[in-house]
Amino acid sequence: MHLRLLDGINHGYRDLEPVVVGLLAAQKSFMLVGRHGTGKTRLARALSEGFGPAGFVFYDATKDDLITIAGIPDPESLKKGRLHFVPHERTIWDKSTVVVDEITRANKESQNLWLEILEQRSCFGLPLPYRSLIATANPESYASAFQLDEALLDRFHAVVPVPEHQKDLTAEDVRTLVGLAAPGAIGRVIAAGNDESGPLSRKPEATTLARTYADIQAAHAELVEGGAVDRIAQYLGKLVPALLGVLREGTTGAPTYVSARTYARNLPETILAIAAYYKVAGAEEPLRVGAVDALRYAVATKLQIKPQVLEPLHQAAESLLSSKGIAPGEALRLEIAAPSSFEKRLEQLSSRWDEIKETLAPDEIDKIVGELLRGASQKGEQEKLVELRYTLQRLGYAGDALRQSDGRLLIALNGAINFVTPKLRSLLEDRPRGPDRERAAQNIERFRAMVAEGSFLSSKIAEVRKLQAWLIDLREGDVKDDPDTIFDFFSKLTLPPAE
Repeated sequence: MHLRLLDGINHGYRDLEPVVVGLLAAQKSFMLVGRHGTGKTRLARALSEGFGPAGFVFYDATKDDLITIAGIPDPESLKKGRLHFVPHERTIWDKSTVVVDEITRANKESQNLWLEILEQRSCFGLPLPYRSLIATANPESYASAFQLDEALLDRFHAVVPVPEHQKDLTAEDVRTLVGLAAPGAIGRVIAAGNDESGPLSRKPEATTLARTYADIQAAHAELVEGGAVDRIAQYLGKLVPALLGVLREGTTGAPTYVSARTYARNLPETILAIAAYYKVAGAEEPLRVGAVDALRYAVATKLQIKPQVLEPLHQAAESLLSSKGIAPGEALRLEIAAPSSFEKRLEQLSSRWDEIKETLAPDEIDKIVGELLRGASQKGEQEKLVELRYTLQRLGYAGDALRQSDGRLLIALNGAINFVTPKLRSLLEDRPRGPDRERAAQNIERFRAMVAEGSFLSSKIAEVRKLQAWLIDLREGDVKDDPDTIFDFFSKLTLPPAE
């Protein structure tokens, strides 16, 4: 459901309309990502007309400097101990819409200037009246995250990739693009033509844009008065801890850090802005559909997280946005994913196993266990396979993840045994006789016997599991690999006698 304002500006942008128009009406800043010639600046210039005809300014982040942006410091003011600038036609002081092109290529000094302008809406401490700041970037430079300061990126409410029209184009697509790009009378002639779908859309008038922005702002106020902020907070209260838990596992290829500014300020404000657009467009559940777009552009695209990571978390918590409460199964899955460590999530699984079996379908249980298995299977984390397999066996879980954990643990332990065995042959040489040497000798002998008889790999005894995890840590480099460390560990074990 769309208002179709962008159809007359840029072809193929309709799906972006809720986030772009919603944020612009809410006077928030965002970034458009796309190659040159895709209409990013034309879009910003056209939409800015809703804030007045003279309020648009375009800056090139690679070329424009302090003088271009702020003007020349006024020497008379400096004599009085005050900083003021002499403005000119391109200075930022009286602009309502600011477009910063190629912001990902700006140098450090320029990025610091834009950081203040974005965060404080000021320049050198002097207030700015702009409504929205829109940055543009090419995708290849945006992908090189080191080129854009993370703190600066964090100030944008959303990052919006734009269509580039490079494949699957129809003849009508090209005709529409020509009509929108053609100047003056030529464009009007093309726009007036008819085809199977009717006349091409015209660029929206400034009065139409201004009226739409006012309607969205009114809808925004109605949502706030109707308790939308509290519902968004409840929704994010379930979704964010689960998301952070998933990212900490490192299995998504996404960053493991998401700033509190992103999820506590930018994301809820973006949900509200997009929901206000959808409310004006007539959507029945504006908060729910607004949250989908907000997660995509304020989290997934911005942080380069695959949207598939967010979809199940949203589906589990979205009912909170409509005040219907959250289903027990959805709440349970989010609560299991939320703890900050593998150990705590495994403890949740164990302590709530009966509730999990009663509430969740088998495939949902398999998914939860599978996420734990993926976290434990990463390089440097495989010692966690020991407790995972033991816990799954103790709980009576018989899904495919148990067989996978058996196989992966077997490989990890065999490698660890082969790694440590040669080191044990000379470990006791030159060690002074005494209780420590005697205990180490007994434990080494019991370890060798269990390996020989095949009971070491399958043992469920706590002290044996401790040795299994330690050996994997040793091989992976998480434990210092030297004779004293190995001797000290074996001298403190209390392995049972071999059967």
